[in-house]
Amino acid sequence: MAGRLALVLALGMAASAILALEASDRLQRANFRKEQAAAAFRSATDIAERFDRDPLGTKTALDENLVLGAHPVKSDWRMSGANPELSRELTSRLGFPAQIKTFDNRTCFAQFQRNRYAAGMNIDALPDCWFVRYVDKAGTERRYVVDLWPDRSFYQHNVGHPYVVLIIIAGALLGLLAASLAMAPLRRMEKSARAFSLEVDFEPIPVKGPSEVRAALETFNIAQERVREVIRERTQILASVTHDLQTPLTRLRLRLEQVEDEVLRDRLVADLAVTQQLVRDGLDLARSSEIREPWAVIDIDSVLSSAAEDAAEFGHRVVFTTGCGVQARVKPNALGRALGNLVDNAQKYGGSAELSCWRDNGDLVICVADRGPGLPDYELEQAFQPFRRLSSSKGSGTGIGLAIAQAQAKTFGAILTLRNRKNGGLSAEIRIPVKSVRTTGQAGR
Repeated sequence: MAGRLALVLALGMAASAILALEASDRLQRANFRKEQAAAAFRSATDIAERFDRDPLGTKTALDENLVLGAHPVKSDWRMSGANPELSRELTSRLGFPAQIKTFDNRTCFAQFQRNRYAAGMNIDALPDCWFVRYVDKAGTERRYVVDLWPDRSFYQHNVGHPYVVLIIIAGALLGLLAASLAMAPLRRMEKSARAFSLEVDFEPIPVKGPSEVRAALETFNIAQERVREVIRERTQILASVTHDLQTPLTRLRLRLEQVEDEVLRDRLVADLAVTQQLVRDGLDLARSSEIREPWAVIDIDSVLSSAAEDAAEFGHRVVFTTGCGVQARVKPNALGRALGNLVDNAQKYGGSAELSCWRDNGDLVICVADRGPGLPDYELEQAFQPFRRLSSSKGSGTGIGLAIAQAQAKTFGAILTLRNRKNGGLSAEIRIPVKSVRTTGQAGR
């Protein structure tokens, strides 16, 4: 949009400037033509007054080319096709009928066309002329030529090649500046919308800019706040339902303990335990996307090393293989819960977990890999759906661990993906964007 706006503004301003210059050029020419004609009328009137005062002297001066701007008529010129508008104006000035016929400079100064001229002389710079004819009050026919002002600017247009280039460049720069200023509030809204799509912990956009943009930003902030309220209300409702279910489930557990058939009692108690776990997992999933934990900058290698050591203390096969030497701005508890769920899944389905991290195009990738059977490709995306049992599922899990891990990762702007390893097993990767990553040392994958 910014590019289109800049292009429209640049082309519009350039076109407007070029049209304005062209209009100014045309107006300048029109004014010159008007002044040129006025000067020619003064010359024609002046020569007519000279003929009236001194007919012989004036004729001699014209024949000998002693009058600058006027000279005698060639013998073969005929007054056919006179200009009626110019003729009426001269008639009005002289007080008796007169005629004017216009000639271009090639006709007015035909003798120059037969003579050679220097390379720097342009014959087009010679003036055009008027052929004037009238019969004075004494009945004598007067014929003479008056020259017009030379129009040397006729071939020197204001809108030339360098002017057009400069206008286009200036229009492009102004268009880019105007588009940048106009799009700045929209970019803030776009950035906030992208952050809102990745994480629920968002901040309101500063309401600045033109009135229309401010109205859009205010509406967007209201929409964000309403979404936050909906999530908060959903979590509160689920928490209330879970709390209210605890009492009847506890009573049910006590009553099941009174069942005399031991086999039946154990089955019923196990089913009840699964039901309680489903309720707790559902609440955990709801709370995972509404976490209000503060941000912090942590050392990723230390987190992964500690996670591996803690798991090893309980006898689990979890190792930290490769570090990356970076710090990241995340929500520590959310990252810890996501890693915990991924490690639990790796141990459950692969028997072990390998923790590692590396940089990829500036982003930080944290990997939890196992040596299990992996997943069919078509199930990789389905694995994040809550309560979905996959083809490789086993045990009494609720199928919600990956969904919680994904929700926790989103709270600090990370993306969780799954992929099958080349030599068997599954790799869960948490990708943290480059803006949240800081290098602290040298490490390789």
